[in-house]
Amino acid sequence: MMKIVTLIPIALTSFTNNVDAFSLRPISTKRANHEGVFAAADNSNNKEEEWDVVVIGAGIGGLSAAALSARYGLKTICVEAHDVPGGVAHSFERKAPKSDKAFVFDSGPSLLSGMSQKGTNPLRQVLDAVGTANDIDWITYNGWMVHDTAYPAGDEKATFRLTTGNDGTWEKAIEKKAGIPAREAFTKFRNEMMSPNGLSESSALIPPLALRSDLTAVFTMAQYFLKFLGIGLKGQLLTGPFTKSMDLYGLTDKFNRQWFDYLAFALSGLDAAHTQAAPVSYTMIDLHKDGAVLDYPKGGMDSLIQALVRGLEMSRPSIGSGELRLKSRVDKFNLDEENRKAICTGVTLEDGTVLNARRGVICNAPLWNMAKLLEDSIVDASEESGIAAAVRKVRTQANEMEMTGSFMHIHLGIPADGLPDDLDCHHSVLNLEDDVTAEQNLVIVSIPTIFDPQLAPDGYHVIHAYTAASENFKDWENKLDGGRDNGKAEEKDYRRTKGYKDLKEEKTEALWLALERIIPDIRERAKQKGSIVEVGTPLTHRRYNRRFRGTYGPAPPEGKDVWELPSAKTPIEGLLACGDTCFPGIGLPGVAASGTIAANTLVDASVQLNLMDEMKKSGALQ
Repeated sequence: MMKIVTLIPIALTSFTNNVDAFSLRPISTKRANHEGVFAAADNSNNKEEEWDVVVIGAGIGGLSAAALSARYGLKTICVEAHDVPGGVAHSFERKAPKSDKAFVFDSGPSLLSGMSQKGTNPLRQVLDAVGTANDIDWITYNGWMVHDTAYPAGDEKATFRLTTGNDGTWEKAIEKKAGIPAREAFTKFRNEMMSPNGLSESSALIPPLALRSDLTAVFTMAQYFLKFLGIGLKGQLLTGPFTKSMDLYGLTDKFNRQWFDYLAFALSGLDAAHTQAAPVSYTMIDLHKDGAVLDYPKGGMDSLIQALVRGLEMSRPSIGSGELRLKSRVDKFNLDEENRKAICTGVTLEDGTVLNARRGVICNAPLWNMAKLLEDSIVDASEESGIAAAVRKVRTQANEMEMTGSFMHIHLGIPADGLPDDLDCHHSVLNLEDDVTAEQNLVIVSIPTIFDPQLAPDGYHVIHAYTAASENFKDWENKLDGGRDNGKAEEKDYRRTKGYKDLKEEKTEALWLALERIIPDIRERAKQKGSIVEVGTPLTHRRYNRRFRGTYGPAPPEGKDVWELPSAKTPIEGLLACGDTCFPGIGLPGVAASGTIAANTLVDASVQLNLMDEMKKSGALQ
């Protein structure tokens, strides 16, 4: 969602939810014949391949798991249905008619922090671990613009700028926007949150590289034991809604409550009352510590994705290179049963190729998609077998998990002539007086050619704008074949009818209006020679990113303030999960952390500890 993708730390007291009794015995290679349970497939003319680890999905979580597994010395393959890696963070190119050079668009996240230097960001730590962190040239900058549509354009209260760091610039912006009491309230709250041993510091004490989903985590976490104890009662605050933290420290003024609702929504697709305090608490450090900066990768987000791919494909002693295999959709999980215990031994691709996994399969697909694929892997989920029972457990987990809304996207290539030299790259456009979760209220905008002109033909800008996790999928679902999402996104399962095109035009208007706050003549620019306009709907988001109902990610179940996410462990031995529907949740650092935990779980704790020691010596791990 908002691609304020600041650090989503590991909330330490959530660790007890993440450590399950994962079987420590080797995964069985037995292939029993359970007629009536397994989906039949004739693979007599197709090949089998032997791997240690098979990763499904080349999103950030999947690539992190795959690259780290390869770093651990496991022969690893990552299979991806799309023709490019990156998942929601992939990049793509489009050319205007008769143009020789393409526009390069980021499809999703583009506002990052904690990436340009060694630190506590889990995604940065993965890159450091696999040896490709220095492959990326980072462009650093110090903030973004906010446009409050509660005020008419041109009003002095209609725009303000979040400036990172601790030099007082942000506090001055608060005072100009909301008055001296608001500035004083923020300063007091920030000082409380960011004090030594305060909530912000406590939110990032244990790195994901120390976590795993089995009981041997007591060894990998041992060196952090005293820090863990030091958290004390703060743990309950970190895993509860951020509003409780604001209440505890007396932050009651209107502007600051609105601001943190916006920031929480930018991180999770939920307001502060439904977002865990941990990610917001750490984000305050990322934004307000001395010298804090934001980061953008030169060459676009694909530079980051390719660094992860190189980490996977790097040649390593004894195992050679890992492999990323694109346009390779998984048809089914290969499931066996031993003593009524379900076991995943690998996967079968759509072309019939069988990928056997000696250590395990890591699934980066969202829980809803994984449940559907598991159901398609057996003939009858109602069968009284260990396999069917395990699949039903996964389906129950998926059914109990609520989801956030979807997106409208617009990608533009427009002439840059006449635009201000000091135009910011990132902008948020919303009515702060309205509910931040209201449909189409918040629009996020990025103009990455501000930093890297090579992303567009000479004299042009690339622009990406989207409504952040607030699109109601029900408005679009009747455009699908069958009138509902069956859990399997196919290339041609919806038609571009007049009704679809009309709805698309109607829903895009909010994006145009938001963009006019930044570039008033943008519609005229978009019609000029050499310009390009690409619009994506929730159905586009669902199709290309394999997102069930086009969702951004999980939301708290009914009756709960915040989400309670499953760990990497699933009810099926040898099948682990990573991504935003398992601990620790949404955001690039969060899904990188989930991939890290899954990879850690597949190796002996001593191997994990050796890597941690190496990284500590290099200064890459706290």
